[in-house]
Amino acid sequence: MRIIAICSPLGGVGKTTLAINLAASLAELGKRVLLVDLDAQSSATIALGLAMEGGGSLYSALVDGTSPKDVVRSTRLPNLSVIRSHYELASVDVCLVQRGQHLTRLREVMAELRALPDFDCIFLDCSPSMGVMTSAAMAVADELLVPLQPGFMMLPAVSCLLGQMQQVIESGVNPGLHVGGFVINRFNGDTAELDKLAHELHAHLVPDGSCNVAYPMAIPESTALAEAPCYGQTIAEYDPLGRGTEAYRSLAKEFLERHHFLRYG
Repeated sequence: MRIIAICSPLGGVGKTTLAINLAASLAELGKRVLLVDLDAQSSATIALGLAMEGGGSLYSALVDGTSPKDVVRSTRLPNLSVIRSHYELASVDVCLVQRGQHLTRLREVMAELRALPDFDCIFLDCSPSMGVMTSAAMAVADELLVPLQPGFMMLPAVSCLLGQMQQVIESGVNPGLHVGGFVINRFNGDTAELDKLAHELHAHLVPDGSCNVAYPMAIPESTALAEAPCYGQTIAEYDPLGRGTEAYRSLAKEFLERHHFLRYG
């Protein structure tokens, strides 16, 4: 079982789009995936066309000690299950900090889900911030998957995220945490430009080669990718033969190549 936190300190970089469509693409390939929406704005929940319901998020498990299994729900997509979000999650940060559990409580809750034989991997869709729940997700995740959008804020944003990751590692809560890779979103360039972006990431952020750089395919700028969440659909449902769908299918295959236990499990 692998837990992957999809994180970005910036909004608008395609984080939730990455979370729902990579999860759906892996499910399409036969992998049993659980997607956990940790963002109080409930973007992943809404983008999948699911209703927000009080008591349907991880709030009760985090605060009241109920079982997280109680809020796992199957979806219309075979092999894809979700834990929805709700605005009730907005108050979890303060509660966990007051209890001194901001780096440990989510880890305890997710341990119950990690032990289940029902899933091959779990994706955590984090809020677009450097807040408590993002740190909590880093404390439980095996690795981070980081969406990026080309532009002048790309390198500073990733530097901030890696700094937050290092704090979690140095806390001793999750010393094995690492970056599993960067995914370039909303990309309009060619292969040479993608290679240049990967080189910049490697040279400026991970000069010791301690983590993977960009995935070899980028997710293109696509009207369909922007429209699909408005209809509560994944890109494969909304535009089955489109560029975005093919990009996510390629990304899912590369993800499996990097995670051999998933590929052959």
